[in-house]
Amino acid sequence: MSSALEDDPPGFVVVDYVLFACVIAISIGIGIFHACVGGKQKTGLEYHLGNRNMKTIPLILSMLVTTQSSILMLGIPAETYLYGGVVLFSSFGFFLSYLIGARFVVPMLYPLKLTTVNEYYQLRYKGKAVRLFIATCMILLNGIYSGVVVMGQAVAMEGVTRIPKWASILAVSSAAVVYTSIGGIKAVIWTDVFQCFIMLFGILSVTIKGTIDAGGSAYVWEVNTATDRLNVFNFDPDPLVQYTFWSLVIGGTFKLFFVVVKQSAIQRMSSCQTQREATNVYLLSGPAFLVTMSLACGEGLVAYAYFTAKGCDPLVSKTAPNPNQLLPLMVVDIFRDYPGMSGMFLAAVVSASLSSVSSSLASMSSITHEDFIKPHFPRLSDATVTRLSKCSVVIYGAIGISIAFMVAEFPGSVFKVASSMLSVFGVPVVGVFLYSVFFPSATPIGAILGGVVSTGIMFWINLGSAFNKRSHPSLQPAPIDQCWNNTLVNVTTPVISDVTKIKARPEGLEALYSLSNHWFDALGLLCLLLVAITVSFIVGRRKLEDTDSQYLFSFGERTCPCLPVSVRRVVCCGDNIENKRRQEIIYTKTLPETESVSANKDSISENTNV
Repeated sequence: MSSALEDDPPGFVVVDYVLFACVIAISIGIGIFHACVGGKQKTGLEYHLGNRNMKTIPLILSMLVTTQSSILMLGIPAETYLYGGVVLFSSFGFFLSYLIGARFVVPMLYPLKLTTVNEYYQLRYKGKAVRLFIATCMILLNGIYSGVVVMGQAVAMEGVTRIPKWASILAVSSAAVVYTSIGGIKAVIWTDVFQCFIMLFGILSVTIKGTIDAGGSAYVWEVNTATDRLNVFNFDPDPLVQYTFWSLVIGGTFKLFFVVVKQSAIQRMSSCQTQREATNVYLLSGPAFLVTMSLACGEGLVAYAYFTAKGCDPLVSKTAPNPNQLLPLMVVDIFRDYPGMSGMFLAAVVSASLSSVSSSLASMSSITHEDFIKPHFPRLSDATVTRLSKCSVVIYGAIGISIAFMVAEFPGSVFKVASSMLSVFGVPVVGVFLYSVFFPSATPIGAILGGVVSTGIMFWINLGSAFNKRSHPSLQPAPIDQCWNNTLVNVTTPVISDVTKIKARPEGLEALYSLSNHWFDALGLLCLLLVAITVSFIVGRRKLEDTDSQYLFSFGERTCPCLPVSVRRVVCCGDNIENKRRQEIIYTKTLPETESVSANKDSISENTNV
């Protein structure tokens, strides 16, 4: 086995550290550039929405890298290494989520010309309680997400370089804070574009060189086929199985729908010049996710073939104590004779993390200003608004650093950690939106209590799952007969030996804790809707005629437009929402854009004290 898998992994050479530093310097430079040109980020509209004139392609690339981050670069390859190519079906969750978002989210929110999605709830319920509740959930969701992605790259870097976790966490977080605070959303989007190309270069270079060093594409195919890693069509209906077609496509769509309604996506949608462009951003982002996640899964398959050819599985031999270190470990080995290439890959990982952290910071800053400060201080000048927004970025950056240190010791790949932790606050964000849009009888108390109950249930299930001793078995590991120190490992004992000893099917709470985490969100959404509908029925449901239908969609009309009218009426419980909606928005559409936006803002202001 080459020395990259020995006890003392090689440190980076000077050129690797230079490339790493250049990525951070360029990212900060883009922020400085946008702080010095145009309107110089002096107005809230420019700082948070780029004056609503951003272009489609940069927004698509920004949407792509914002959501995936180190989860794509490290987590997806690690999960594919352990569980096989079936992980690719998780990309269909992204794909379907964005298609649904183009059908529901864009036509509902873009015409309202809002800065945050939470303003919709004040218009919908004529009160601010639901708005503040979801705004709080959004901030917590973004804070956890930024902490998880920073943690992922920090663990990876520590495994293959001499940079400790704390140093990389501080470096990445500080860089994101600097260019986000001074450059606003324009800096975030254009930095994302730069970082997207770095990420794609890193993925392609590792895949190509790893395939060559493993023995060629035929060998990669043969090895992964022999260990069932290419047996991707697992239609097992058992919800306790971690990765199946059903859990990844259906459960994954419920889990990942939060990416199209969270603030970072809404900011990009609202930054478009027209609704058609906003729809195109959503429609094209879905296929883009399919491509990038396919490449990331390919990396995982190549990594398995590579370590099989080398005869040393890093996880079994404890060379890589954390799955997030699998790919970086392979990278430093295959690029040993190519100075700078290892640095480029780590730069790609850092770029991925920077994009997600900066977007989360920009989102939390917008939410803080629009949902918490502006309603109480509506007469603040644009200069004051911008200064407060920049200060909030710094504060949230410090909070994100704290969260990263907290989750740095969590076991499992960054993909698995993120998919579990984000359920806690992702469920109320998604559930309350669907409840508000599709249920004319929705009430504020129903939305809040449903959200609180679902949050509690998600926290309980995730906590139980974390302490549950029963784990999901992985596929056959690579051999370890060529490891430099295989005397420390029983070569006849596979990594899943402890799992295979557990033959009895779990029951009761243990079965709940053993549930695939891809079904967590579907369960949480079901609980939220049941509680919200029940509470609204008890306290008194709103009638359709008492609700502004421009803030509603007919589920039957939107999901089954080709079915007969009689069937669609049954699906939407006899409520002819779409016709009423069309009539109510005719006047708004005939207004000039500035008057339409003003009307929405006035409506929010009138209800601020309700």
